[in-house]
Amino acid sequence: MDIAQILVNSLVRASELGLLAVGLTMVYGILKFPNIAHGDYAMLGGYLAFAIGPMLGLSLLWAVPLAAIAFGVLAVGMDWIVFRPLRRQGATVFTQLIASLGLALIVRNVVRMIWSNDMRTFDLPLLKPLRILGASIDLVEIGIIVTGVVFMILFHLGLHYTKLGKALRAISDDSELANSCAIDTEQMIRWLWFAACAYAAVGGFMLAVDHVLFPRLGFNILIPVFGAAIVGGVGNPYGAMLGALIIALAENIILGLNFGPLFDFGGLFEFGFLQLPTGYKPAISFIIIIVMLLFKPTGLMGKR
Repeated sequence: MDIAQILVNSLVRASELGLLAVGLTMVYGILKFPNIAHGDYAMLGGYLAFAIGPMLGLSLLWAVPLAAIAFGVLAVGMDWIVFRPLRRQGATVFTQLIASLGLALIVRNVVRMIWSNDMRTFDLPLLKPLRILGASIDLVEIGIIVTGVVFMILFHLGLHYTKLGKALRAISDDSELANSCAIDTEQMIRWLWFAACAYAAVGGFMLAVDHVLFPRLGFNILIPVFGAAIVGGVGNPYGAMLGALIIALAENIILGLNFGPLFDFGGLFEFGFLQLPTGYKPAISFIIIIVMLLFKPTGLMGKR
């Protein structure tokens, strides 16, 4: 097992999952429901970045921020149409969860109608990978890690040193007290959706660049993202970052293990090097989710 390569792959994976998990847990922390559509939001953000660049003749350096802003505005509109009426009616968590599931299906099928089911890739130049401490890493992966770190730092600064961040923390701690302190909750929720979904769009782009872009990308990433949020503690954005790193490490370590000795029965059979297929990666996150819910449902950094 190449430890250096596992660490590099885990940092890349954690950077991708972290941006999505932070947005997901932010929404839960304020609105108290798990947004099933969050993975499809990320996928749509990736498609917007894919479309905006060629449409406006821009490089990805400009297309991705524009896609994030555009999707943040679109997410505010979707909240105004779907979730805001439900909040006003006092809808239950289950009702809002089902609404988010329906919205996920709508987003996915709209993407299929516009871009079809074909897999798409970003037109990036092929570059020779670098060797760092024995691990192979290319400039795209370095860019993903740097982008993830920068956006996490921006999130921390925004949460602690801006009026918006302080207001969102106040609403998360006690929404009734926040209202009594003249904090406009609905306005803050609009900013919440904008920020969470802009982060999702950037995370979706990073996933698409590292892998491929296709309509089921959001659905496929949903379990690892929920796993990161649950491991860290749902509602805790810093826990989501920690959870993303734990999920990424677990995936890469388990996929790198040799399971052959477990099945050779003391040399009776010879399996050689036996690895878990990469298609089972979501199962790793699912097992971690089950274990956390059984033994520590509040997560590593969650509140009781």
